[in-house]
Amino acid sequence: MKYSQKKHIFTCFLTIVLVICITMPGLAAAKYYVNTSEDTLSGSLSSAYAVGSGGSSKLPGGTIYALTASGLEQVGSAETPESGEIDVGEIGSTSIKIQNDTVKVGLYYYYSSARDSSVEYCRVANSTGSGFEFGYFDSDRDFHSLGSTSEKDLTVMKDTNVYVSGGTVGCYHIKLSGTYSSYSEAESAASKYEGGFPAYYNGSFCVLVGNYKSSADAAEAMASRGLSGEAYTASSRCVVVTRTGTTDIIFEYDCGSDSSLGIMPISSSGKAVTTVGGDGATGYRYYGGFEFFRHTGNNMTVVNYVDMEDYVKGVIPYEMSASWPKEALKAQAMCARTYAAANYGQYGSYGFDVTNDTYSQVYRGTNSANATTDAAVDETAGLYVTYDGELCTTFFFSSDGGATASSEDVWATALPYLRGKIDPYEADVDFNYKSWSYEFTPEELGQKLRSKGYSIDDVTSVEPEYTDVGNMSRLTFYDDYGTRVSVTKSNTYSVLSLPSIHFTIEFDDDSGKYIIEGGGWGHNVGMSQWGAYSMAKVHGMSYAEIICFYFTGVDTSKGVYSA
Repeated sequence: MKYSQKKHIFTCFLTIVLVICITMPGLAAAKYYVNTSEDTLSGSLSSAYAVGSGGSSKLPGGTIYALTASGLEQVGSAETPESGEIDVGEIGSTSIKIQNDTVKVGLYYYYSSARDSSVEYCRVANSTGSGFEFGYFDSDRDFHSLGSTSEKDLTVMKDTNVYVSGGTVGCYHIKLSGTYSSYSEAESAASKYEGGFPAYYNGSFCVLVGNYKSSADAAEAMASRGLSGEAYTASSRCVVVTRTGTTDIIFEYDCGSDSSLGIMPISSSGKAVTTVGGDGATGYRYYGGFEFFRHTGNNMTVVNYVDMEDYVKGVIPYEMSASWPKEALKAQAMCARTYAAANYGQYGSYGFDVTNDTYSQVYRGTNSANATTDAAVDETAGLYVTYDGELCTTFFFSSDGGATASSEDVWATALPYLRGKIDPYEADVDFNYKSWSYEFTPEELGQKLRSKGYSIDDVTSVEPEYTDVGNMSRLTFYDDYGTRVSVTKSNTYSVLSLPSIHFTIEFDDDSGKYIIEGGGWGHNVGMSQWGAYSMAKVHGMSYAEIICFYFTGVDTSKGVYSA
């Protein structure tokens, strides 16, 4: 249906519907009007009322309605299922194979020039333990220790004359002759020289002395100190470990692309926690170990190797408020755990499975976790969302405005468990972006489209098409020169920078503007977080009911880790 400044086709359509209703058997006694006795609309569609013998009803936007003798009724709506009415099956009665119980999370990473958070250096401080082990992670994600340090506050950096708070750490050294069979032997030999430190190069230990900004400086120092060796700098993959706040090197690691430096905190009691980044007090705190490598030979990627359940504990309080009902938090835990398992190796060529940001799901470790969020993870530990024996991609978002979306209505692929449906639960709670509106003049709408690369003049009419649950399916824009621009799926809201896909658009003659009214925030595919909140808080529903409402035909399966 097209809305324009020139003609309201909807008025004609509604008049026809009214005439049909009047002439249908059993409805002859009822009289229906549009805006009382007038047969035309004086304003936008949002000002329209359908009036029948039983009273009047305002015409809401974004959903298909039919006018009956009883009044205005929504087509395709369903009664709100209450607790006990959603079939959740038997929890954990099926099993699913999980590749590994360790997740590799990119904390600082390189993916492309547009997504590059890799760093020159990174501080790691053992918050609860007694130092660190140095080593590497194998292809099974197991850590192999080479040696250790009692230092609790380290800075790892690329080997390229990096300036840190203590000064510049030079990438040229005096490499002494000879190799050693172990870290402890190399460390003992290095301790005999001022500025000496052990290094691990391509499977062998050696001793280096000092750090200098150039080969000439290293050669001059070697001569003045009477040392026998060579001025040396490692490859573009090399990383260096120093005492934080100094230029003192503790260890250097360079095995090219074969392996990367791994660091594991040593715990004196209980589970070790490492503060990463910041000044040692302001960084995020994580469980598990860490890997440092230079993917492009430039800055470092920092990866957290963390147990699945600890990973989920670091997601929940950042993707959903820690103060929310536990059943909603448990549903979020199910989504976070399943999403991570379903995306093992997604960024494999870049050295990790998932990112710590919204490109995957937000992960910030233990900082904001509390007893409730941890319990939500523990009480669902090892449970995954599956469909027909396969892991689901458990997308979630903030709110849908009244209806979720089928995956193919937003993206490309149709997934059977991601089916759009009317969501009755969000209406029972208040939150930001529950409803919103925007206004554009024809000129502003044209400018908006041109800023996104579309060639069109001032927009003179818009033709919207909706899905069967009232989400926007297609928007077609026209100008006075006959130009036609059509956008579909996620572009229907992203091209206008709208919060979600659940909205209507009309032209208002009085203001001379296009009025956009909608609700929700996000892509609308999968679980609504505010819907989950309402289901738990208002309707007393369980996490399994939440999951089985938002993901069609799924099971809650027990994960079985396979080597």
